[in-house]
Amino acid sequence: MSRQEYSIFTIHRVLTKARRPVSLEQLAEEVGACCRTVKRYIKVMRNDMNAPIVYSRHQNGYYYAKPYDLFDYVDEKMLLFYVLVQRIAKNLALMPFVSHDLLDTIEDKYLKDYRPILDRISYELADHERFHPGVIKQVLDAMRSSTALGIVYQNAAGEQSHRFIEPWHLLNYSGKWYLLAWCRSSLELRTFLLSRIITLMATEETFEKELDEDLLKKYLEESYGIFKLPETQEVTIRFHEPILHIVRAREWHPKQWMVETTCDGKPCIELTLPVADPIEITYMVLGFTPHAEVVAPAPYRDYWLTRLRQAAQQWL
Repeated sequence: MSRQEYSIFTIHRVLTKARRPVSLEQLAEEVGACCRTVKRYIKVMRNDMNAPIVYSRHQNGYYYAKPYDLFDYVDEKMLLFYVLVQRIAKNLALMPFVSHDLLDTIEDKYLKDYRPILDRISYELADHERFHPGVIKQVLDAMRSSTALGIVYQNAAGEQSHRFIEPWHLLNYSGKWYLLAWCRSSLELRTFLLSRIITLMATEETFEKELDEDLLKKYLEESYGIFKLPETQEVTIRFHEPILHIVRAREWHPKQWMVETTCDGKPCIELTLPVADPIEITYMVLGFTPHAEVVAPAPYRDYWLTRLRQAAQQWL
């Protein structure tokens, strides 16, 4: 839920429960924002959500002129949300526990008019790796109680290691579930693929490392892809025709920037974004072969060229 969504929900909750008009100052205090920002949220609710919010000059406050359901305006959005959640619910590896009662409630309350076409809207989700659904419950219990987990973990090379980890964040990325956890062995925040956890054991040991929200945010947002490391490098990829229109239309990373230029007299786009590991960015570039190349930095370009040579030697 975004900051704006949370604030609008809070305003709605306060106005619904209030028995008299609520002052702007009180709403600002409830929302945790300045009065000017709250006024902007109220304007959004009035203009975009048809919320019957009225200001009483006499009582110096806001109120609903008639009963109002916050979700009445979101039929189309709720439809797409419903179809997405329904699709996820069919795949236990993507969503181990979804209340079908919740789906039925959404359908009954908000989507009666759309029932004839519900089966004509679908989402195709990425490939995934299977794991035992009970793993997520144990992880969530440990996150809730701030207790460590003992795991046997198998890396991509098939090597197993015993670790004690402190689970901080659960992430689904491209159809796969990852656990971001403080590793007591390496004393670093690490990413663990749930499907590679061979065994998992709950403990009663509380976290030794206090959850660091700033570190977690940096870890999640700084670099391209699932490889999350404290340090990133700016990697530049050059795209050539005929895929420039695809590159322009896609957002690759919040901190990306693009430069339209020429190469050998022909148009091209140079995309630069922060990357923590060469593997995933190389896979992306290879997917656009032969119309994309890693330009910089040199170690990343060398890694990409090495993978190209290895493929050619093995298959040509």
